[in-house]
Amino acid sequence: MDKLPFSTYDFFGYVAPGVLLVMGMEWTISYPHVLGQDLKPFAIAAFILVVYVAGHLVAGPAKSVLEDGFVTKVLSRPSKTLFSPGRARGWRRLFPSYFAPLPAVIQERVRKRAAESGIKETGEPLFLHARYHEETLNNERLMTKLDAFVGIYGFARNMAFGCLVVGLVLLTKIALGYGAVRDGTRGMLLLVAGVLLLYRYLKFFRQYSYELFNSFGSVKEK
Repeated sequence: MDKLPFSTYDFFGYVAPGVLLVMGMEWTISYPHVLGQDLKPFAIAAFILVVYVAGHLVAGPAKSVLEDGFVTKVLSRPSKTLFSPGRARGWRRLFPSYFAPLPAVIQERVRKRAAESGIKETGEPLFLHARYHEETLNNERLMTKLDAFVGIYGFARNMAFGCLVVGLVLLTKIALGYGAVRDGTRGMLLLVAGVLLLYRYLKFFRQYSYELFNSFGSVKEK
C-alpha cells in the first residue's frame, strides 16, 4: 500500500466537512462523544470512515442547495455570466467578481469557434463543447489546473453548506432556550465562516469556466 486511501479531493471535499458535521452533532445533541477523547487505533480508523461517509452526506445537499439551486437558478452559472451579466442585478452588488465577464475579444473568439461547430448559445451547450473539445482534453496543463479548481470549489462549497447548517442549528438551539453561551458564539462564527466560504466557492467555481473559455478562445482552429 504505497498510496493513501484518500485523494486530495476526498480529504478536502469529504473528510473535512464530515469532521465538521460530526463536531456539529456533538455540539447540538452531545453525540457522538469524540472531541477530547483518547481514541485507540481501531476507533481512529472507525472515526475516519464515519467522517468520510458524513462528508458524502453533506456533499449531496450542498450541491443541490448551493450549486443546483442558488448558483444555477438565482445567480446563473459562469457559462452564462461570463458572456452576459444576465439577471439578478441585486446579487451583482453582493458578488461583483462573480459577474465580471470575459474580455470582449475572448468572448468573440469563443463564440466564433463554437459557431463553427453549430453551437450558437451560451450556457451548458457551450460549456460542454469547450470542456470536452479534443484540444481541451489534450491540454495537460489546463486539465491539471481545472482539476485543482474542482478540489478547491468542492471543498469551499461543502464546508460553506456545513458551516451554515451547523451554525443555524446552534443558534436555533439558543433561541429555544436549550443552548449555552458558547453555542451562540460557535453559531455566529460558523455563519460568518459559511458566508466567507461561499464567496470562495463562487470565486473558484467561476474561475474554472474562466480558465476553460480563455484557453478555448486562444486556440486557432486548424
